Amino acid sequence: MRYMASSLAAVQPLPGENVLTDAAAFLFPDEEKKRESLFAYRSFWPEFEAMKRFGASGVNTYCIFPANTYNSLGEPYSKYPPVWRWFNRYDFDSLNKQFDDVIVLNPRAEFIAMIDLNSPIWLEKYFSHRYPGEGDSYEALSATCANPQWKKETTNYLNQIVRHLESRYGSRIKAYLLSCGATSEWLDLGQATTGRAKSELWKSWLKEKGKRITEVPSINRIYDAAFEGFIRDPEKEQDIIDYAQFSGDVIVDIVLGFAENVRRDISSKTQIGVFFGYMLELAKNRLIWAGHLEYERLFASSSIDFFISPGTYTDRLMGGGSGFMVPNGTRVLNGKGFLHEIDHRTHTYNYNISDFITYNPIAAWKDQRESAAGLKREFSLAIVNRSSLWCFDMFGGVFSTRDTMDVVRQSKALWDKYSGIPARGIAEIALIADPQSARFINDRSELTEEIYVKMRNKLNRIGAPFEVFSFNDLDKISPEQYKVIIFPGSFFISGERLSFLKKHVFKRQRTAIFAYAPGISDGSNLDIDRVKDITGTAFGAPGVNKVRYNEWTSVYIHDYRTATPAVLRQIAKEAGVNIYTDQESPVYANDRLLAVHMAEGGLKEITFPKEIKRVKELYTGKEPQIRGRSFIYEFITPDTALFEYRI
Repeated sequence: MRYMASSLAAVQPLPGENVLTDAAAFLFPDEEKKRESLFAYRSFWPEFEAMKRFGASGVNTYCIFPANTYNSLGEPYSKYPPVWRWFNRYDFDSLNKQFDDVIVLNPRAEFIAMIDLNSPIWLEKYFSHRYPGEGDSYEALSATCANPQWKKETTNYLNQIVRHLESRYGSRIKAYLLSCGATSEWLDLGQATTGRAKSELWKSWLKEKGKRITEVPSINRIYDAAFEGFIRDPEKEQDIIDYAQFSGDVIVDIVLGFAENVRRDISSKTQIGVFFGYMLELAKNRLIWAGHLEYERLFASSSIDFFISPGTYTDRLMGGGSGFMVPNGTRVLNGKGFLHEIDHRTHTYNYNISDFITYNPIAAWKDQRESAAGLKREFSLAIVNRSSLWCFDMFGGVFSTRDTMDVVRQSKALWDKYSGIPARGIAEIALIADPQSARFINDRSELTEEIYVKMRNKLNRIGAPFEVFSFNDLDKISPEQYKVIIFPGSFFISGERLSFLKKHVFKRQRTAIFAYAPGISDGSNLDIDRVKDITGTAFGAPGVNKVRYNEWTSVYIHDYRTATPAVLRQIAKEAGVNIYTDQESPVYANDRLLAVHMAEGGLKEITFPKEIKRVKELYTGKEPQIRGRSFIYEFITPDTALFEYRI
């Protein structure tokens, strides 16, 4: 994490602990710009009793969302009246009350102000007649972002609300979050929605790029692809590949413009964050057209300080590894912070959204023991990665028991102590996200989920930590550290990209794992023979195919289902990766902390790459007996253990 709380600056390593080496620069490439980490509470509703409990636990930062819009269930996000009532008409009394109510119950309150940039109903209706398809930012984000009148009015609202908050609460506001699109996470659901402004902007974009001017691709073509219905042929479908990039660019341009506006009105110490870059989560119907593929532009922006995502929705149950939705390594290399949203459904989660709506929870934990193990897993993930976080009470009830709040209190104390101490990532496995190749995909295909979502979830079960980078990061990652590099979706490998791989990956006795059709396109056409040219194995060969070269080993797996956790673990072992546990269990680690989550308890052996001198489990205080490189620890069912260790 880029930030370090000033109150933690004096924390020292354990006596005799290794001094951090220059490799720490990987985790913190821009030490001069570190900002304060955030541990916060959030709810859609004014859950005052829960806010008091968090304040009593040392959590004084609250996320306030003065929403003007309705959620996907058709209910208002906020219990307070909307702030944005008409053009240049704002209900600042409603805005003030949302902050003042919290200050009354906790005079030490500080805030993350989440700004709702979605169109209020009145604005959506106003635009629906004048600019068809270009006013409902929740449902048709990129089409709405292309509307210059929407941009003008929304920018004016943003400026007015930020200036008001700065004048009244500026000393209390730690960060602004810019939110828009579906679920307020900059997601575009309107791939079939174009509108006049977006069509005109599309042609301008093509002209600027020096490309042939074409009409917007039809939805029927977008819903298909030349090769097995999955991969697009640039000879026939280059306009669709370009349109995917354009649609993402439209959204990123708006985010950057909004962020630059806010930056002019706030203190240099106040942070700006956005939900973006969900490459590890978005799958069928969403990986391409939700608009997050162009995340690298935002990660490189000096106007944005941190990114946010919930823990993955697909691996939350006991034994699952959770994990960030964004390429964590990429945001770190760009010197950005991260806020992990713990919005998981404990056994006390409130299902009743209104008198008429019961919300079906995603992967809810079924009892107190599961809730404790799950929350410790999420807190440990954030602590090991030195991430900011918030506990999202969504519709209330999530943090309502004494035992749950005991986990929060304990975790807050651990986070306070460890999240600001410099640490070095020690993963030896890198998963590579490739947004440039993703533009070639028809994300209606069932295979889309296999690429990143399921591959990440399998890696959660190999018993060793891993990191996620983007293809363009391969010249920046530690040349010695990563022994296995996995390419589940690099379908586009031009001559330049192949040279890049040869220079930065195919060496140092590394193992590179490729899936399905690596390099099938060079950017001009499709040719399955390129798969063999790159991997040494013909396209479609069944099973796990290894080819050993002088400087590296190629592994080609055509069928994603063949790459089970057990298969991936064996490949990693043969490549020299240290496997901390042979259980199919998630492991998070840096050079000071190791977290292990277990669905089933019992005596489990944990093995390090070198002899260890000391180990202590931080939630229980237990110090297991060390046996050279390993120790035995007794887990309960289920459990998460967070160990501090010294080699």
